[in-house]
Amino acid sequence: MQNNRMNQNIGHKVRIINNNIDKYFHSSWEKAGVEPTRMQCATLHYLRAHKDEDVFQKDLENVFSVSGATATNILKVMEKDGLITRVPMEKDARLKKLEMTEKGIQFDHAAHENILRLEEGMIKGFTEEEITRFREYLDRLTQNIVDLVEENTK
Repeated sequence: MQNNRMNQNIGHKVRIINNNIDKYFHSSWEKAGVEPTRMQCATLHYLRAHKDEDVFQKDLENVFSVSGATATNILKVMEKDGLITRVPMEKDARLKKLEMTEKGIQFDHAAHENILRLEEGMIKGFTEEEITRFREYLDRLTQNIVDLVEENTK
C-alpha cells in the first residue's frame, strides 16, 4: 500500500523522469566518448543564444540561479576541457567575457541534437493540445514550487 501511494506522488514521478533523463544523456554521451554535464550543455546553449552579446560569469549565476563558487567551478572545468575561453575585457582586465571555442560549438550542436531527440521521444503519442496543456501544468507546478521555496526562506 505504501509503495502504491509513493508511486502516485508527483514529486516521486518528477524524480523518476529526471533520473531517466540523466540516464538518457549518460548513455548518449557515453557512446560519443565524452560526458558533459547538463549544466555545461546549458551554459554552451546560453552562450550560443547570446553570441552577439558579451556574456560574463555573473550572467550565468543569474540565469541559472547558481552561486559564484558553483559558476566558477563549472567554468574552470569547461575551460580546462577546451569548451570555452575567458577573454579579458580591454577596459577592465578583471572582467572576463566568456566565449565558446570550436570544440564548444561542436559540443553545443551535438547537445542540441540530443535534446531534440529526447524531446521527440518524450512527447511521442501526445496530441499538440495535450503537449500545450502539459507545458502549462509544468509551468504552474514550477511556480508553485518557487512560491513554496520563497515561503520557506522567509
